[in-house]
Amino acid sequence: MTTSLAPPNAETVFNRLLIGFDHNNPMMIQKCIAEANSTDLPAIFRRFSESQRTIFWIALSAQDAQLGAGLLDHLTDAEQTALFVQLPTESAKELLQYMRSSDRRTLLNLLPNTSRHSLETSLPRTWETEEKAAMIYQGDSVGRICKNEILKLEESATVADLEHLLREAESRSEHIEWRYIYLHDNNGNYLGAIKTRELFLQQSWSSLSNHIDTSVPTVSPDLDLMSLKSILDTTSHTTIPVVNDKGFQIGIVGFNQLNHALYEQSEQHLLEKSGIFGGDEFRTMPIIKRNVRRMTFLLPSVVLSYAAVSIIAAYEPIIEQIAVLAAILPLVANLSGAAGNQSVAISIRELSVGHISAQDWLFVVVKELPIGLINGFCLGMIIALLMLVTHGTQNSLLPVIVGFSYTISSTFAVILGGTLPLILKRINLDPAMLSSPILTTLTDAISFFSVLYFTQTFLL
Repeated sequence: MTTSLAPPNAETVFNRLLIGFDHNNPMMIQKCIAEANSTDLPAIFRRFSESQRTIFWIALSAQDAQLGAGLLDHLTDAEQTALFVQLPTESAKELLQYMRSSDRRTLLNLLPNTSRHSLETSLPRTWETEEKAAMIYQGDSVGRICKNEILKLEESATVADLEHLLREAESRSEHIEWRYIYLHDNNGNYLGAIKTRELFLQQSWSSLSNHIDTSVPTVSPDLDLMSLKSILDTTSHTTIPVVNDKGFQIGIVGFNQLNHALYEQSEQHLLEKSGIFGGDEFRTMPIIKRNVRRMTFLLPSVVLSYAAVSIIAAYEPIIEQIAVLAAILPLVANLSGAAGNQSVAISIRELSVGHISAQDWLFVVVKELPIGLINGFCLGMIIALLMLVTHGTQNSLLPVIVGFSYTISSTFAVILGGTLPLILKRINLDPAMLSSPILTTLTDAISFFSVLYFTQTFLL
C-alpha cells in the first residue's frame, strides 16, 4: 500500500524558492513549483519582490518556457506588463511563444512601444500575420478575443498536405484549434472551413476544397460580445471564423473565448462598481498607486454628494423648526436609492444579455412607472403610519407629507435607475461604473427636496 504525500504549504514553498534564488538554482525552483499546490501559487507570486519575480521567470523561460507561460495566468495584466518590462528580451520571447494568442495580444498592447516592437518579432511565424491583424482591435470586440492558432491551407491543398501540416504543428498541439481546417486563396482571402473528422477516411490525394462546409458562418472582428453570443447560440458549430473587411481570416472564436471575455468583463465591472479602477488591486501594490486608483472614484463622489446635501442647507430653517425631519430625510433618501438600484441592476442585466438596447428608454419608463407608483404608495403609507404612531402628537399632517414625498421620490428613482444605464451606454460610458454614484446623488437630491419643499408649502 502506498500513500501520497500532501503538497507543501505556501510558506514552505516560498522559503524553498528563496533558497533557490539565493543559490541561483533553476532546477530547484522548477521542482518547488511542481510540488506546490496550484491554489497557493498566486499568493506565493505576490510575495515576491520585483527582482525575485524577474529571476523566477528568467529561470523558468530557460528550463521550461511552456510552464512559465502557464504560470503567468496567476498574475494580473498590470503585473505581467511590469514583469515583461524587466525581463531580458530573450526570456520574454521564450515565454511569448507559449502564451495564448489573446493573452499575448493584451500584453503586447500594454507594453511600452520600445518593449513591444522588440517582442513583436518573436510572434510564432505560423500565425504572425493573423496576430498582427488582430492587435488593432481593442475593447470588447471579437477581434480582441479571437484565437489565432488555427490550421490554414491554400485552396489547392490535399489531405497529404494537411497530414504534413499536422506533423509540423504537433509541438504546439495544446494551443491549436484542431476541429476545423480553413482554406484561403492565393491572395490570402478566406474561402471556407472543413471539419477535420470529415477527412479521416479520405485518400491522401483528395482535394480539401471538395469538403468545405458551407454552413459555417463567419463574423466580423468589429462585432461586440453580445452579438457574438447570439450567433453562437443559433449555430451548431463550436467555433466560427473571424474574417476582416478585406476577406482575411485573423482567427476563430467560440464559447471558450466568449465565456473567458465575459468573465473578465464582469470582474472588471464588479471592481469599478465598488470604486476600484484600473483592474485588480492587491495590498502588495505601491501605496501611492492604490491611493490614486481609489481617489478616482471617491473625488467625484464628494462633489456629487455635496451637491445633494446643499439642498438641506437651503432649507435649514425648516429643519430647525421641525427637528424630526433630520431623522426622516436619510430614511426617505435611502429607501428611494434602494428602489432605484433595483432598476439599475435589471437594466444592466438586460443590456448585457441583449434584451434591451440604449434606444429603449421609453419602453423602460413605461414599465417602471407603475412599479414606482405602487411600491412608493405602499411604502409611503407604512412610513406615514410609523411616523403617526411615534411622532403624530407633534403634527398629524407631517406623516402624510412624508409619505406623499416618498411616493414621488421613489417613482423618480425607479425611472432614473432604469434609464440611466441606457443613457450612459448611448454616450459610450460604462453603465456599471457610473450608474450607482449618479443615481445616489439624484435620488438624494429629489428626496431631500420633495420632503422639505412640501413641508414648507403645507406646514409653514
